[in-house]
Amino acid sequence: MKELLNRLRFHFRRTQFERDLDEELQHHRALQSENQSPIPLGNLTLLKEDTRSMWTFTVVEQLMQDVRYGLRAMAANKLFTTMAVISLALGIGANTAIYSLMDAILLRALPVRDPASLVILNYRSKSDAPVVHSHWGSTYDDPNGGVTSPNFPWAAYEILRDNRSLSSLFAHIGGGRANLVVDGHADLAEVRYVSGQYFTELSVPSAAGRLIGPDDDRVGAPLTAVITNDYWRTRFNANPATIGKVIQINNIPVTIAGVAAPNFFGVAPAQKPAVFLPMAAILQLSDHGRPATFTDKNYYWIEMMGRLKPGVTLAQAQSELAGLFHNFVASTASTDRERADLPHLFLQEGGSGVDGLRRDYAKSLWVLMGMVALILAIACANIANLLLARATARRREMAVRLSLGAGRFRVIRQLLTESLMLALMGAIAGTGVAALGIRALLRLLTNGDDDFSLNVGLDWRVLGFALLVALVTGILFGLAPAIQATRVDVIPALKETRAGQPRRHRTPFNLRQALVVTQVALSLLLVSAAGLFVRSLNQLNSVQLGFNSQNVLLFNLDARQAGYPELAAIRLYAELETRFRRMPGVVAATSSDLPLVGGWMHSTGIEVPGIPKPPDGQRGPQTASAQVGATFFETMRIPIALGRALDARDTTGAPNVAVVNEVFAKKYFPGRSPVGSHFQLGSAKDGVDMEIVGVARNARYNSLKHDIPAVTYVPWAQNPGNRVRGLFFELRTTGDPLLLVNSVGTVVHEVAPQLPVADVTTQQRRIQGTIREERIFARLCAVFGALALLMACIGLYGSMAWTVARRTSEIGIRMALGAQRPGIVWMVLREVFALTAVGLAIGGIAVWQTTSLLKSFLFNLKPTDPVTLAAAVCILLASALVAGYLPARRAARIDPMVALRHE
Repeated sequence: MKELLNRLRFHFRRTQFERDLDEELQHHRALQSENQSPIPLGNLTLLKEDTRSMWTFTVVEQLMQDVRYGLRAMAANKLFTTMAVISLALGIGANTAIYSLMDAILLRALPVRDPASLVILNYRSKSDAPVVHSHWGSTYDDPNGGVTSPNFPWAAYEILRDNRSLSSLFAHIGGGRANLVVDGHADLAEVRYVSGQYFTELSVPSAAGRLIGPDDDRVGAPLTAVITNDYWRTRFNANPATIGKVIQINNIPVTIAGVAAPNFFGVAPAQKPAVFLPMAAILQLSDHGRPATFTDKNYYWIEMMGRLKPGVTLAQAQSELAGLFHNFVASTASTDRERADLPHLFLQEGGSGVDGLRRDYAKSLWVLMGMVALILAIACANIANLLLARATARRREMAVRLSLGAGRFRVIRQLLTESLMLALMGAIAGTGVAALGIRALLRLLTNGDDDFSLNVGLDWRVLGFALLVALVTGILFGLAPAIQATRVDVIPALKETRAGQPRRHRTPFNLRQALVVTQVALSLLLVSAAGLFVRSLNQLNSVQLGFNSQNVLLFNLDARQAGYPELAAIRLYAELETRFRRMPGVVAATSSDLPLVGGWMHSTGIEVPGIPKPPDGQRGPQTASAQVGATFFETMRIPIALGRALDARDTTGAPNVAVVNEVFAKKYFPGRSPVGSHFQLGSAKDGVDMEIVGVARNARYNSLKHDIPAVTYVPWAQNPGNRVRGLFFELRTTGDPLLLVNSVGTVVHEVAPQLPVADVTTQQRRIQGTIREERIFARLCAVFGALALLMACIGLYGSMAWTVARRTSEIGIRMALGAQRPGIVWMVLREVFALTAVGLAIGGIAVWQTTSLLKSFLFNLKPTDPVTLAAAVCILLASALVAGYLPARRAARIDPMVALRHE
C-alpha cells in the first residue's frame, strides 16, 4: 500500500522528483570524476528511465510519453491530421446519429419502475380471424405469415387477470383526439383511456393531485382526468389551481384529478397524449363507446400489458396465458370457419413500451445502420491508406528506433496510440456532427407534428457508443499500418539519403491497392442503394393522381365532437362550406369524410344485381367509399366520364344516389354503362339502395403505392350510413393555400366558437406525408451515397498523389528519355482505371447479392435495376478518373532535371 501511495505521489510531485534525481546524479558524477565512487554510472538517460520505473507505473508513464509524442506528430502534420479527423467525424457522427434514433425507438426503456418485467399481450392468426366480428385498433402483417394485433375483447381481459404468472394486468387504448374546452377556448388534444390499475402498476408518481385509480374506472363514477405534465405547463401555465378544475371533453364535463410525472406520456413512446381518462369513461366520451363495448366477446379493441411475478419467465407466462385465452376464444366461435382459424396469444417484452414506430421503422433503421457502418469502413480504409503512405515516409525514423533497442511491440503500441488519438479526436468532432444529424432526422421524422414525443439526443448511452466506435475504428485503421511500419530492414533504411525519400525498394502496394479497391466496392454499394431509393421516390412522385392537387387547402372540422347533434352538424357544415366558397382567394370549396391519398380507407360490402351472393362466411363484392360534398368533383377536378356529378339536388329526402369510378364500373358492370343501375351499399340487413348517376375517372384514393380500388362517392348530405361526423374541407385557392389559414379560423369562430380547426395542411403535403418513409430514405441515402463517393475519391486521390511523389525520379528519367506528357498521364490513369475496375467488379457482385434486401422499400422497381446500377458505375468511374487525373497532370508537369535530383 505504501509503495502504491509513493507511485501515485510521483505523478503529483513529478517536477520535484526530477529535480532531486538530477541533483543526485550530478553528485554521483562529481564523486566519480574525483575517483571517490567505485561504481560507474554508465548511460545517465537509461539510469533515469530505470529510476522512474521504480517511482511510477511503467505502463502509465509510457502511455503519457506516447500521447505527448503523438500530439507533436499530429501538430507537425496538420493537413494529414485535419483530413483524418474530418473523415472520422463524418463517419462516427453518422453512426452516432442513426444509433441515437435506434436507441430511442428500439432500445430505450420506459420511465417506469422495473421496465424489464413488463410484457405486452398480442394475438396471431393465419389471416383476419373470422372470430373477430368487429375491431377497433390495428392489425399488422406477421413476418412469419398471417397477421398480428395487440387488441382484445374486454371479456378476455377480465379472464386473463386471474392468473398465476403476472402480478398485474392493465388495459389501455388510444382514444384519438378529443375536443377540449377550457375557459371557453376549444382545441383538440390526444386522449388515452386506461384501466384503474394503469398508474398504480406502472408506479408513475403524480406531479400534482392524484392519478386515476380503480374507483374512477367504474360505470357511473364521476368523470375524472389526469393530464400530462407538458399539457399542464403549456395550457394551464402549471397553475396548482388546475387540480379540481372542470373542463369540457367532447361537450361532457370532466374534473381534472391530477398531473402525471414529467416525461411520462404513457406506454407508447412515440405518441403524446395530453389527457388520460378512465376506461369506463369511453361510454360517454367516445364514439366507439356503446353498451356492447364491454360485453361483446367478438369485439376486439383494448390493448393489455402486464408485469411478471418475480422468478417467472416470459415462456412460463406465455404458456399459462395462451391456454386461458385459447379456452376463451374457442367459446366465442360459432361456426366451423371461425374455429378453423382461432387467434393465438403470444407475449413479448414490454420494457420499451408499445410503439408503432418499431413496426414502421425497425427494418429501415437496420438498413440505415448498415449504410453508415459502410461509410465508416470507407473512412477507415481511407485513413489506413494515408497512414501507410506516412509509414513509408517514416521508415528511417522506425529504423533508428529499432536500432537503438526499441522493441517491435513497443513501436506498434506507439503508432496505435497515435491512431487512437486520431479516432478520439474524430469522435469528439463526430458528436457535433451527430447533434446536427439528430436535429435533421427529427425534422424528417416529425414532419411538423407537434405531438411527436420521441426523445432523441446525446445521452450517456449514445456518447458511450461513440466512444466504443472510436476505439474500434482506431484499432482497425491503425493496426495494419503499424505492423507494416515495423517490418523494415534496418540497415538499408538507415542508408536512405533523406527522411521520407527512400531508395528503390519494395513497398506495400498490395495492401494499399486492396484498401482503394475496398473503398470503390463499398462506395458502389452505397451509391447504388441511394440510386434505388431516389428512383423509387421519383416513381412515386410521378404516379398519376387523377385529380389536381395544386393550391388546395385541407383542414378538418368535427361538429359532432363539439356537441352538435347530427342534423345540426349537417346544417353547420353546409353553412361553412358556403362561407368558405365566398372567401376572397377561394376558387371552389367542398368537403369529404376523408382526404384523397391520405392513407385512410373506408371499405364496405355491396350487393350488385346479377352477381351471386358468396357462400356463408366468405366475403362478397366490396367497394371503398367516400362521403363528399355537392361540388367535390368540380373542386378536386375529377372528370366525369359518364352521367353527371353529385350536385345540390342530392340532399336529405332525395333519392339516394352515387357516383362510382371506372374501376367499379368495369368490375361490377362489365361491357355496359352502369348509369341508372342500382346496387345495395352495405350489408343485407343495414344496406341502402343506391342509384348510380355517374362514372368518374379513376383517382387515387388512399395511397400512391396501392392499386386504385372500386370507389363509391355518395353525398354526405344524404347521409345513407347515418354516421356523418368530422369532415375534411378542401378549398381550391388562387395562390398559396396556407395564406388563408387565419381567414378560415375567423370564419369558423364566427359560426361555431367552440369548434377547433384541426389538421391544417395542403393537399400536396398530405400526399407527401403518405410517402414520408420513402422520402426520408431517399434523402438520407442520397447524402450517404454522396459522402461515400467523396471519401472514395479522396482516398484514391491521396493514394495516387503518394504514388506520383514516390515515382518522381522514375517519371523524370522517363521524360528525360523522351516520354511525352500524355503518356505520363495515361501511365497514372491506367493504374487508377485498373483499381477502379476491380473495385467496381467486386462492388457489382455485392450489389447483385445484397440489394434484394431492399425489395420491400422499393416501388415499381427491381433491386437489381440495370439502369440504376449502370448509372452508379458511371458516376464512380467518372469520379475516380477525375480524382486520378489531378495527380496524373501534376506528374506530367514534373521538370526532369528537378526530378533527377531526387535520386
